[in-house]
Amino acid sequence: MSNVKSQTALRKALRHVLQKDAESVTLIKQLADRLQLNFSVLDSNSTLLWGENLDYGRSYELSQHGNTFGTIWSESLDAEQIGRLIDLLVRKELEKKKIGNEVLGLYREINMIYDLSEQISETIDAGSIARIALKEASQIIHATHGLFLMLDGDTVVEMASLGNNPQRQENISRQNRLLKELINRGVSSIVSPESISSNPALSHLKAVMYAPLKVKHRTLGVIMMGHDQSREFTAAELKLLTTIALQAAAAIESAHLYQKGLQEAREREEAIRKIHQVSQKFVPSEFLKSLGKEKLTEVSLGDLVEREVTVLLADIRGFTTLSESLKPKDNFLFINTFNKRMGPVIRRHEGFIIQYLGDGFMALFPSGSQDALRASVEMHRELDQYNRERLEKGRKPISIGIGMQNGKLIMGITGDSERLDAAIISDTVNTAARVEGLSKHFGASILLTELCKNNLRHPQEFDFRFLGPVVVKGKQQPINLFECFNGDDKPLFQHKKDSLETFNQGMEQYFNKEFAMAAVTFQQVVKMNPNDHTAKLFLNRSAHLITQEIGDDWKGVESIGNK
Repeated sequence: MSNVKSQTALRKALRHVLQKDAESVTLIKQLADRLQLNFSVLDSNSTLLWGENLDYGRSYELSQHGNTFGTIWSESLDAEQIGRLIDLLVRKELEKKKIGNEVLGLYREINMIYDLSEQISETIDAGSIARIALKEASQIIHATHGLFLMLDGDTVVEMASLGNNPQRQENISRQNRLLKELINRGVSSIVSPESISSNPALSHLKAVMYAPLKVKHRTLGVIMMGHDQSREFTAAELKLLTTIALQAAAAIESAHLYQKGLQEAREREEAIRKIHQVSQKFVPSEFLKSLGKEKLTEVSLGDLVEREVTVLLADIRGFTTLSESLKPKDNFLFINTFNKRMGPVIRRHEGFIIQYLGDGFMALFPSGSQDALRASVEMHRELDQYNRERLEKGRKPISIGIGMQNGKLIMGITGDSERLDAAIISDTVNTAARVEGLSKHFGASILLTELCKNNLRHPQEFDFRFLGPVVVKGKQQPINLFECFNGDDKPLFQHKKDSLETFNQGMEQYFNKEFAMAAVTFQQVVKMNPNDHTAKLFLNRSAHLITQEIGDDWKGVESIGNK
């Protein structure tokens, strides 16, 4: 402490002892009464602090460590005893002040460390931690400059800075090797004035100290603090800087671990998301949602739900003959090309494919037959485009038959503990499969049951021909079938629409057992377009039944024994 500061502190302590501290005043008065002593006390600025300003003739100087801070005047030599007591009381007061200042300093340090911990605990960014650490350090250490440096591989990089130094980045780059060695040493130090003056990079500073950013046995970087005025950093300040550096290092390490964990969590989530995306291609998400599940991992063996849906089956006509002319690989590519065209059509109309069947597929439409029939018509239009591309490549066109039925079915998870599968169980599926098979028999591109037709929300969108009742394999009760011809090519569609009245007349004659008249009527339809295979089928039936004995109970129900 300088002489001026010491004198000031001593005078303040003397004033406190003689005028403010009641216990000290009492002790002095008791001693003066016992000695029957009159005296006065002046401080080193000749300010009267005790007694009367009288010339007693005798004086006693109050001093500590060579610093005179007051004088006692008295007529008696006993004034020396009063002087020793006042010296003792002033010394105790200074010690109390010193202890108080130390406690205050410790409180400030603890408070600063607490604030620093609180601030850096709220961030996971190394740059933010560095800026907070520098700011807090400069406030309690009273530094004008600061650097927060970290190792990135073999390169020292600045994370934060304090104070004005235009050459900062250039100096860091030029002294990269020295800074790296300083960091790797991992020790705290106050730089000597000689070292500061001999280093051009520190020419703007008069005092420098640094502390390592250590975590366990690793050093991440260093905090450097400096002042542009002459001063000496103390060991206590260096210890404080070391504490700040350790806290900052621990926070940065935690931030790195958090970011690493966060990245790993994101990678796991992305992997799980991809797994779910892939799994949904094997088990449609619509199927899972029907079971009340969002993810495949949520399903369990035995999960099931009953739903009313429309079941649609599509089949490539003449696939066996076509596949015999193709190599296995080409056959596989052909099926994939077909499915890639038809799958999106199903999805666009709120349906989903539950099963691929090699030469076709089965799809479900939870919202009913309106969506299913719209999809069927669009599938035929998509097929027309595909066939044009096949013809351009010198390949034969293909055709498909579609059958559908509306009804209840069970969707669920079947199998065993080691192998699960999405399954549907219902008589509705069997009927839809039979109807799809009958589409070839009747020469119809789209065939649906009366139940399915009655489920349509907007039947006026489509054109139908009634094909009569049939009893399919495995059934006892007949089902009424309808042909939807909106998916036919334009010439055939226009023909069926133009001849619809004539066709219906022929069907009426047929069910009235007027087979000769029905044959003539169907002949008219076939003459209009020989590609009307359905009309041709009923022409042949009518001609055949002309020569047959028909019972009174004949209702035109045909029994179809195959699929």
